[in-house]
Amino acid sequence: MSKKKGLLIITLSILLASCSAKGSTSNQIDKEAIKAYPNQTINMIIPFGEGSASDAFVRQYSQILSERSDVNFQPINKDGSSGLLGMLYTYQQNNDGYNVLEITPSQVIADNLDKSDKVKLLDDFEPLVQIQSDIYVLSVAEDSPIKNYDELIKKGKKDKLTIGGTSSTGLDDFATSKFKSEANINSEFIPYKSGSEVKAAALGGEVDVYLDKVVNVVDYVKSNKVRPLVIFNEDRINKIEEFKSVPTTKEKGLDVDIGSWRGFVIKKGTPEAVKKQLTKQLKEAYETEEYKTYAKNNLVDIGEGYLGPDEFEKKLEEEYEKFDEISDDLGI
Repeated sequence: MSKKKGLLIITLSILLASCSAKGSTSNQIDKEAIKAYPNQTINMIIPFGEGSASDAFVRQYSQILSERSDVNFQPINKDGSSGLLGMLYTYQQNNDGYNVLEITPSQVIADNLDKSDKVKLLDDFEPLVQIQSDIYVLSVAEDSPIKNYDELIKKGKKDKLTIGGTSSTGLDDFATSKFKSEANINSEFIPYKSGSEVKAAALGGEVDVYLDKVVNVVDYVKSNKVRPLVIFNEDRINKIEEFKSVPTTKEKGLDVDIGSWRGFVIKKGTPEAVKKQLTKQLKEAYETEEYKTYAKNNLVDIGEGYLGPDEFEKKLEEEYEKFDEISDDLGI
């Protein structure tokens, strides 16, 4: 063996030994960090703007979590691209459990439509829990000639219904498309920038009917400004007097139960012990009287509530398949 070759082998051996030693040290640090978790602020990433329903939810939930923990749960808004900016930001952080991402159907739809080649919800994150959900309802202005569900369908088969909602190729668009297909009617989705614009359009006669969450409609129903026609759900809403007589899509033979929901995920690769600790804290917060009161006041206790990691993962997969079919129908 030449002197140079021998020297090279010795050098490589030293480097490999050094890497091995560093790896052991790193693993030891990881174990200590996991054992100490949590010992610093946990960021609760809100992928939407301040003042939104998703923002209000995470801020309230973070407060409950902080009150029951030795560390602070800090809400951080990362608004943009229908939730994609917040998802990308969280993905770029360490998978150490100190950055938790709020998700809604928006991120699932973004996956379906391949809106980003840098991050994917189902590929890059793992579910922790679902906390709450909203139920959709189709409503008309009180002075609308459409008085009930049957008249709605009759008009949709004879003419073309215009249905108002927010965000083209968003959840409202997907939900109305599914309804159109199941009810076998002729309709056109008219997108608006905000929920207030949608309501104004419906009350002003710009659209025949509009889609919104029950929580956003109930006060208008109570003040006799709008009339609910059908809710996108399996069961009737008996907790609200004004909705007890409103039929469901299931009653009408339609497989349409699309609605909004909110939950939390963590970057893939987060240690199992950290995920279990987070899940435990998130569930405990859900079971507090403070959260139950918040949920009741904001009508997010009328739909599906808490789902654990396995149940939430199954739901996300089902939502992905559902939205994939709808996107094909929409041709997008």
